Amino acid sequence: MKKILLIYIFLFFNINISLFADEEKCGTFDLKCKSKKFVEDTKKFQNEGLEKSKDQIKRGKDKIKDLNPLKK
Repeated sequence: MKKILLIYIFLFFNINISLFADEEKCGTFDLKCKSKKFVEDTKKFQNEGLEKSKDQIKRGKDKIKDLNPLKK
């Protein structure tokens, strides 16, 4: 009885986890879905790169300010 209950609980949680997945599945010939997903992924990647480059520029400016002998 306990084994059957554990199996049901295990299956219930596995089904729930798969329902909360964010990834959208596109069909083989669904060009609209695939292009939309490609554009969204590209925008996300570019925004991440933009944030990293802003941080890098800020760190570079801070290092230059620290090394400037006229400011001391």
